[in-house]
Amino acid sequence: MVETSVGDNSPLPAEKLPECWNQEERMSALFSPFRSKSANPQDWISKYKFWNDLIYEWLKHTMQCSFSVVDLSEAFRRKGCRPLCLVTVIEELLRNNEIIQETDFFKEPCETWTAWSIDVFVKKPISWSFSKVKSYVVGPNTSNTEIRYIYLRIVQELGDVILSIAETKKDTALYSLPEITEYCNGKTKKQISENTVRLVLQWLRRRRRVTFKKSSNPNSELLVKISTQAASEVTLVEEGMYKLLQQESRLSKEIELMEQEKLNIVNEAKSYLAKELRQMAKTRLRRKMELERTIEKRAQALANLRTLITNIEDAHSNSAVLSAYKTGSDVLKKMGQDGLTEYDVKDVMDDINEALEENKEIDSILSETLTNADSETELENELAELLKDEDEDAASLPAVPPVLETNKLEVEELERRLKDLCVEGLVSPGRNVAAVSPRKKKVLEGSEGS
Repeated sequence: MVETSVGDNSPLPAEKLPECWNQEERMSALFSPFRSKSANPQDWISKYKFWNDLIYEWLKHTMQCSFSVVDLSEAFRRKGCRPLCLVTVIEELLRNNEIIQETDFFKEPCETWTAWSIDVFVKKPISWSFSKVKSYVVGPNTSNTEIRYIYLRIVQELGDVILSIAETKKDTALYSLPEITEYCNGKTKKQISENTVRLVLQWLRRRRRVTFKKSSNPNSELLVKISTQAASEVTLVEEGMYKLLQQESRLSKEIELMEQEKLNIVNEAKSYLAKELRQMAKTRLRRKMELERTIEKRAQALANLRTLITNIEDAHSNSAVLSAYKTGSDVLKKMGQDGLTEYDVKDVMDDINEALEENKEIDSILSETLTNADSETELENELAELLKDEDEDAASLPAVPPVLETNKLEVEELERRLKDLCVEGLVSPGRNVAAVSPRKKKVLEGSEGS
């Protein structure tokens, strides 16, 4: 496998070229015409993807949206050889709706974006298929290589760059074509032609994000209205405000240049004085005085312009505030018509207070203890009868006989005396009575005998 270095006529920088660009065998296969897709589908798809990516990278690098087969053949020339497969690549790009013909792109926009999309991406491919079948029958048309196409992906990317101008203002803005081109060059750090910018603006116009303003004067510049939302027609107020801002910018630059010229004149006068050329120094100082008078006039005109611009901006703001007031007034009137009046509100509040009072009374009633007066009376009567029966039973019991009462007292006296004996330690549990002294034994026997 032979490798060669990237030449001066390379379509892209070395770091952006595919790795196989220096491989002779691989590039010979890629430069050759496409074979039948049914024979080797994977190879066909891989080859198409290679050229699709390469064309996109070349257009993005050169900042172009429009191209033809001739442009591609010349750009991708390698060692004097041109790729012979580009017609098939273009046909596939058309079929996939990645590109459209420039003639279709510049047609007047339909009423809606959807209608234009259907016309370009549905109707045109059908007619293109019919033309393709006709070319197979009648013969190829050599002029197809000169047809120019628009790569939509590049258009969309540049369209986002242009729309970013208005994002900082969050509102509608007017710009000239050179101003937009200069902004895009600074944003992308690349050189973009005005023709490319026109193509992108045409696409944004179809998306209703851009409108154009061209006066009847053929020498007047094209004004472009860019909006973050749907763009409306350019009004006379907007056009007048744009002209005032442009005049303000020109006056500021003129004053800046005259101030710089005045400084240069002062330096020249000093140099003439150093050379003792007093007359030349006086001449330069006269020019300095003239410049100062001119600068003063320009400064006064600039101040007047800025005052006028400020008043217009304030009037626009006041108009917006007044419109908001009118809207609020209409809303309040509409609410009054719907029954929202002072008396209606008072009636509703009275009804609410009445309902709250009733609810409070209901809660108070529900929180009381539930009792049954009849049941309580019956229970009290029954308890009184039970107590009466107990008293009668106690009165009916017979009295205790005197003999039984005397015996009961004797038993209690004996128990008390025995208890006293145990407490004094005369007899302990398990002790023999014989061990007791005769006197104590006599006392015990006397107690038992009694």
